[in-house]
Amino acid sequence: MADESDYYAMLGVEPGADDEELRQAYRRLAWRYHPDRAGPESAERMRLLNVAYQTLSDPERRRIYDAQRPATAGWASPSTSSASGAAASGASGAAGSRVGSRVGSRDGSEGPLRLLLRLAGPEDASLASATFTRDGLFVGAGLRDGRVLIWSLLDGHLAASLAYGPQAGIGVLQEVRLSPRGSLAAAWGYSLGLRVWSVTTSKTIWNTSMSAPSGAMDAILLDEPPLIRLALPDAPLALADDDPYRWAEQGKRGTAVFARPLVGQVNPAWAVPFHCVESGAEGLLREPPDANWRAQRRILSSDGALLLTYATGAAARLGKGNFLRLWDLHAKTLRGVTEPKRIEQVMESTGMLHYPLTATHDLAWIAIGSVNRQLRLFALRGHQQRVVEIGALPQDALAALTPDGARVALARGARLNLYDTQSNRELQEWTFGDEITTLAYSPNPARPLLAVGLRNGLAEIWGA
Repeated sequence: MADESDYYAMLGVEPGADDEELRQAYRRLAWRYHPDRAGPESAERMRLLNVAYQTLSDPERRRIYDAQRPATAGWASPSTSSASGAAASGASGAAGSRVGSRVGSRDGSEGPLRLLLRLAGPEDASLASATFTRDGLFVGAGLRDGRVLIWSLLDGHLAASLAYGPQAGIGVLQEVRLSPRGSLAAAWGYSLGLRVWSVTTSKTIWNTSMSAPSGAMDAILLDEPPLIRLALPDAPLALADDDPYRWAEQGKRGTAVFARPLVGQVNPAWAVPFHCVESGAEGLLREPPDANWRAQRRILSSDGALLLTYATGAAARLGKGNFLRLWDLHAKTLRGVTEPKRIEQVMESTGMLHYPLTATHDLAWIAIGSVNRQLRLFALRGHQQRVVEIGALPQDALAALTPDGARVALARGARLNLYDTQSNRELQEWTFGDEITTLAYSPNPARPLLAVGLRNGLAEIWGA
């Protein structure tokens, strides 16, 4: 096949080819190399053709690809990607020293995952969050100091470097998100507020001073139409500007869900939220809310249609406990009005469930720490449960699920373990050269990738 390092060569077209030329070239090659016709040995070749066409047929991805058109093929090996990652970071003004001066994964058992890329962020800021585009072609890493780096996973080069700017002041970044196609990026953190960028121009589209304690807010981005959906403490937004902790405390008994357009004239009506009321107002007696009730964590599905909340307190008729609740944000009332509706719930006695908490991107599976040295998995809509025996589980551990919930990665300090959730079997174990500070799986079920971020600024990408 043509050189796999050049998407134009793979498709047999010139760099100036238009959409129709790309489409015809792809159809011709797909007919020739589809596994149904050419046999299973052509599956990898077909996969590469799909990646090439998806990149070149999308104007924004093509623009990014052309700007950094690689000279070497596909996935960079760990031995070469360390240099390219450091060089790319250095070129953007974001890098510290070369990767070779820092230690990533060191010792590990044989297993289903191998190291694909080692990416270098600056040494002076550890990685706080990682996220992928829907197709897994780009990974975004949020640094604790407020910078956001976006790497192309085709060759390990830095595609974009985003920053809050000097006017944002000193703060700590908590989370970063990319839109499905990677055209938008968002990040938020204490004293930094929330900011949305256009990845292609590196310009800020929208920013606000709102921030909340870790886990108290979540956001997802959509490309078409460009939109951000927010799940926030159910309290007036003005409080977020003055005191994030007071805002989170006042809004602890519910979740306010907003949807704000990111292009064109923005109607002020976007600031009128949907309300997901966690406690009280249940049953015939309409019992008052429990004063100790608190929504500890809010997680939106990647399409913004569902919300998961993890709360502690006492609910009407159920008593005190830990609650996992799934909300349909697009539910309709009998009058046809959109109004969030709680569709599923798991309740356990107080203290039975604890962090870490993670979920698949579609919220089909949820994993949470439990007593008896276990990680418990719930498929709320499917009414299924699984238990994984994992040994000692500190509440500051990190966890990440594959898109189908079949595997879970668990980080404790510098140690990482991979488990099969169906067989309750450990598949692989690693030791890293520094503390693991973020863990994330890509949403692509065809080839899930695991991002491991370290305190020393390194990010490693693992896959089959």
